[in-house]
Amino acid sequence: MRTAIPVVAAVACLVVAGCRTNKDILDDYEKALLAGDFEKPVAEIEGKADDGGVDELLWRLHAGGSRYLMNDFPPSVDQFDKAEDVFIRNDQTSVFQQGATGAFAMISNDRAFPYSGGGEDRIFTCFYKAVDYARNGQMDAMRTELNRAAQHQDNWLWERKREIAAAAEKLKSDADAYSKKEGGSSMSGGADAAKSDKAVGAAFSNDGFMSQVKEKCDFDMASDGSVETIARKDWLNRYVQHATGITRMLLGESDGSNYIREVAEIDPGNSLVKADLHLATSGAKPKNQVWIFVEDGLGPIREEWRLDLPTVIIPYLNRYVLYAGMALPYLRYRGAAFASYSAAAGGKVAPLVVLQDVDALLKTDFDVYFRAALVREITRTVVKIGVQVALGVVADNVDDNYTKMALKGSQVAAAVWAASVTQADLRSWTGLPKRVLAVRVDRPADGRVILAGDGGAPVAEIQVPEGNSLVFVRKTSSAAPAVVKTVTFPNA
Repeated sequence: MRTAIPVVAAVACLVVAGCRTNKDILDDYEKALLAGDFEKPVAEIEGKADDGGVDELLWRLHAGGSRYLMNDFPPSVDQFDKAEDVFIRNDQTSVFQQGATGAFAMISNDRAFPYSGGGEDRIFTCFYKAVDYARNGQMDAMRTELNRAAQHQDNWLWERKREIAAAAEKLKSDADAYSKKEGGSSMSGGADAAKSDKAVGAAFSNDGFMSQVKEKCDFDMASDGSVETIARKDWLNRYVQHATGITRMLLGESDGSNYIREVAEIDPGNSLVKADLHLATSGAKPKNQVWIFVEDGLGPIREEWRLDLPTVIIPYLNRYVLYAGMALPYLRYRGAAFASYSAAAGGKVAPLVVLQDVDALLKTDFDVYFRAALVREITRTVVKIGVQVALGVVADNVDDNYTKMALKGSQVAAAVWAASVTQADLRSWTGLPKRVLAVRVDRPADGRVILAGDGGAPVAEIQVPEGNSLVFVRKTSSAAPAVVKTVTFPNA
């Protein structure tokens, strides 16, 4: 029963030493964000990040996000820089070829591999660095980070395809190796690749199974997450694209309108984007204009759903199956801080309009991941079941009682190991906003702009100096204080 040893050790750690799981830490992180206590989780998550390992990127992103909300510069950029070191390492070698030093890592679960981050992780990392650089007067560094964010937008689809291909290759090699080592391919009922592929196809064509997946995970195999059919509008971050266009315009760069135009083409009904495109292409120099961007609420996080693979799908002698469980992630959506926002300046009140539904962006990232993860999880389950069946079949067909008992013990051990490693990958950057709203107003003579939520609830009083200003506001919840960052450009 050597395969159960890691499980016993993990349980002992939790019970005796009181180890905190990733889920524990992320749950507390969420509570801190909702309460506006942005500093509280920093020591723990930075300690986790410094430990390195497969979760380093996860904790670097959270640490950088916390420092960003604390207006703690340059430590915010330092954490994001360290996160980017991990991203670069992942660019050089897929996460599915890193770490996971144990044999058959892919047959266990995706948590065996380093956290690679989603496409929005990279984009927001560069964007937040750009904002903090600009707020602290480092305009050249801001321009560089905005350019890098734009490049990551362009690379989004290629990066997703690369990870899917690397995961598929690793899965096949580990599945074959595990089956052969445990005797699956050489015994009756073995877990060969053909049976795994057949089971995946059967699962996708099984209406009962796929309807459960659609209801719980909000995923439809017929329409969601295909890198072959997904459109740029589904992954383009309009917030980052629009703010980049405005910034380049204010810096006097001629291509600023190109960024704004793409957002206008994707969202032709957006009054703010339409007005900004007109401004950018009119030839007029902006003067004393104030753009306010509000990052509202918290984006979705992953939770785990456990289920059994239906026996009708399993291509084996099911009486020998001791464990057929699988685990899948699903998104839990979180609330907005306010339903609406308005900005009052110089006696005029202007409503903010939704510029980007970040929930939708993160759902797109999730769907691409989930489509491939669902294939992996079904394949894992079938392969692990195949080994149980193979050992059970042989045990029933040998005469020697000692051999029979040894085989039965191995069958139980295989089932115990399968149960112990059945786990969904719940890692994600949980500090990203739910949506982004924006407005442009004329700077009043006194420079005083009042931001309110839900028809008058105070959010922030913003003092903007003479010139053109970009104001970035983060409001994680109605109870949390607003984080305000102002960047001002001189009038031309």
